[in-house]
Amino acid sequence: MKSQPIHLLTFLIKLEKMKNKLSHSFFKIVVLLFLNSAFFALAFAQTSDTVYHPNPVIGVVDGTPVTFEDVRNKKSNDLSLQLFQQLSIQLIEFSIEKLAAKHPEIKLTVDKKITIKEIIAFYEQNNLKERGTLDQLRPQIEKFLKQQVRSQHMLNQYSLALKKGWIVSHLEAPSDFLLKGNIKTAYMRGNKKASVVVLEYSDYQCPFCGRVQITLGKLIKNYQNRVAFGYRHFPLAFHQEADEAAIAAECAREQDKFEEIHMLLFKKPKAQTLDNLKKYAREIKIKSPAKFDKCLESEKYRGLVNQDLKDGAELGITGTPGFFVGLFDYKSGEIQGEVLSGAQPYSTFKQTIDKYLSRNQ
Repeated sequence: MKSQPIHLLTFLIKLEKMKNKLSHSFFKIVVLLFLNSAFFALAFAQTSDTVYHPNPVIGVVDGTPVTFEDVRNKKSNDLSLQLFQQLSIQLIEFSIEKLAAKHPEIKLTVDKKITIKEIIAFYEQNNLKERGTLDQLRPQIEKFLKQQVRSQHMLNQYSLALKKGWIVSHLEAPSDFLLKGNIKTAYMRGNKKASVVVLEYSDYQCPFCGRVQITLGKLIKNYQNRVAFGYRHFPLAFHQEADEAAIAAECAREQDKFEEIHMLLFKKPKAQTLDNLKKYAREIKIKSPAKFDKCLESEKYRGLVNQDLKDGAELGITGTPGFFVGLFDYKSGEIQGEVLSGAQPYSTFKQTIDKYLSRNQ
């Protein structure tokens, strides 16, 4: 019996209309269940006489076939990546539980215990002091580390089963999908001619943006010769004074005082009226306070801030902080990479940066 085609686009359009009527969690489950069914239909086809194609034709427009790659954007790429990751986890769990009953080499239980030394190291390495004391965060850290140990154990058992030939996987990760952007008017630090860049989009009244500055400072120190670090503005609409603060930073930049006011604004997110901003300019000993005041009052850099917002939104940034990390052509300012959302720990930034650095070796 011939299977019916999966009308993925029609389904997602209908589902988008239902989104407001469903809870966020239930909406994600419905999407995942549908995509799971689509994937398993393809996976089954791979074991039959039909050859599975990783870039399937999803429609025909004016007689020309349209493939998944033709229409892939960040949202569809994120969904396909999430699906791959979820199915990978499910396949590992299912396979190991089933094989453990038959093969004594496969162990379900994890012997390793989490030590207080490991908990302290994780707490310190990820700059968690501002989020709570060690005693407050210890249960969460311990739970996270246990999950990591179990995941690594299951992965080791899965690798053993693959080596023994007890498992054959047809899962295939989506091909790389790199967003394209440009630093344009970003304020740059680190090695401005580096082949990799971390471009931050932030809001001076966002508490998480302030917290991540410690992590960024550490990254700049450790990667100063190998990575460029840029800053562009992304003042959120519900932060009433954030756009004025962004303009103030650019006015200070005119007089080579960007970094000084930049850090001061993150330290004082709740006091950023025009009077406050003028006061801060004098605190950092700006060369011409009168020039700064005129620049601020006339909103000289309103257009620049609005362009930053537009470009950030086109990359898929919806909140702050957001980071565009990837390969960098310093001559053109072009970037090809991915977006990291939120105040990520040092380890996440390091893993992403190192991935792009390795591509240029």
